[in-house]
Amino acid sequence: MALRLKDLLTIPLGESLTAAPLSEDNKGWLDFLALDDDADICHHPAWGRVFLETFGLESILMVHRTNGVIDGGAPFVIFDQPLTGKALVSMPFLNYGGLLGRSDEIKQEIVEGCRRIVRGAGADYLELRHVGRGIGPQADQTREDRITYRLDIGRPADDIFASFRKQLRTRLRKTAEQGLTSYQGRDRLDHFYPLFARAMKEHGTPVMPRRFFASVLNHLGEQAAMMIAYKDDRPLGGKLFFTFKDRVTMAWGCYPDRDKHLLANYHLTWEMIRRLAQGPIRTIDFGRSSRSSGGHDYKANWGPQEIPIFTDYLAGDPKKIPNLKPDNAKFRLAIAVWKRLPLPITTLIGPRLARYFI
Repeated sequence: MALRLKDLLTIPLGESLTAAPLSEDNKGWLDFLALDDDADICHHPAWGRVFLETFGLESILMVHRTNGVIDGGAPFVIFDQPLTGKALVSMPFLNYGGLLGRSDEIKQEIVEGCRRIVRGAGADYLELRHVGRGIGPQADQTREDRITYRLDIGRPADDIFASFRKQLRTRLRKTAEQGLTSYQGRDRLDHFYPLFARAMKEHGTPVMPRRFFASVLNHLGEQAAMMIAYKDDRPLGGKLFFTFKDRVTMAWGCYPDRDKHLLANYHLTWEMIRRLAQGPIRTIDFGRSSRSSGGHDYKANWGPQEIPIFTDYLAGDPKKIPNLKPDNAKFRLAIAVWKRLPLPITTLIGPRLARYFI
């Protein structure tokens, strides 16, 4: 049986749990997110429309209510395709997601509701991406190979700069000597996307379609924006980031190898810190990284707090949980071949493959 939204909505979840399509109409969920300390931009209901427009993927929102008031829940994207199998993921293509709840008891009820969905729909597994704390022994399997970094910027920029190690301060001074300029806004996707496509090819990873980022900028509105670094008006690198409550999260960065010596990544990160320091934004989230990766080393250089990510699985059969991460040894040959393909080929084919690497 195919895994479809209309069938999931008929599965009994329990007295306090209900399910509905994930969409911008979920205003009660947005109100809950505004008050929950653990809520993240990845829980935003607009992602339902983004994934439907970009990949044709349906999404479901499970919520817990006490006396009619939402006090917990989780969004999921529904997969039924080769590689991923029959799965519900919170949230694919994004750093985080997972379930939220005002108490451990509420979270336990949500986990039980998730298990009812897995059993009732005949799903292979359900994936939850939690920051800082997972669901522990309630999970059938947990992966702890990813971390994120968060930097407190609630102080003057000069104080933040002085706290950096000497090597980082030297690099930032070097970027100032390069004469780089930066743009921040929402209307230069035609500059951002070619940089992103080239960088993903160099990493050996299928590139997300351009329409994905266009949909993100459209449906997340002012909460999504880009920063792009330039040298003599030539784009060097960029990042797409989100603003949610008092946090900025760096989601996708792109710094092609040909211009890495110009340190555009350092330039943009420092520009973001400098502009936001001691303002209403209190934290910068550098996004997730695999331990001991190059991205991990770069982010740690800024002196942020390291926070573990727990990828928890509920599974009808744990053997069916796939490893679709690019660092999977099974993908090494494919990655090596992908890096050697011409850029126009990877830009054409990549968007058709990206939906499988969630």
